[in-house]
Amino acid sequence: MQLDIRAVTEGQASAASAVVHASFTALAAADWEPQAQQVFLTESSPETLAEKLKVAAYAAGAFASAQMVGFLLMPTPALLGMLFVHPEWLRRGVARALWEKARTHVESAIPAVKTIELNATPYSLEFYRSIGFVPISAEFRREGCRATRMACWLPARALGAECALTLRSNGHTTAVRY
Repeated sequence: MQLDIRAVTEGQASAASAVVHASFTALAAADWEPQAQQVFLTESSPETLAEKLKVAAYAAGAFASAQMVGFLLMPTPALLGMLFVHPEWLRRGVARALWEKARTHVESAIPAVKTIELNATPYSLEFYRSIGFVPISAEFRREGCRATRMACWLPARALGAECALTLRSNGHTTAVRY
């Protein structure tokens, strides 16, 4: 699979919204109260995303041919606001590729930023751990949403200070550095 990771502009807000909505509905929505689901879907509509993309610190899409299969949005250099992959493209390295591109951008273009934070849904928590984020709060509920606040200290990788995580799946154990 060949992925092309490139900047996303407001003109691609409809494609980004479609990825976000497909992923959210299939994977995260069940953990949220109905009114919170509706608020999120409205806040990630094509019109709203187009406005967010105009002022975003960084936004990228993962494209397979001409189809957007993943979307990442950083409203500020220190906040990962959205990272979604279309459900048909899960576990193919799409989210990891988007994150690595964003991380590289922040580290090179905005070196004063040392920590990036996000709110992880219960579904995404272990993935974020695997790419270097650690919880900085217990799980919380806010306005019908379930999340855990996480942070990635960017210098950890260069300093050899990434944490180890043991993942267990289908009877197999894998050690992951993060």
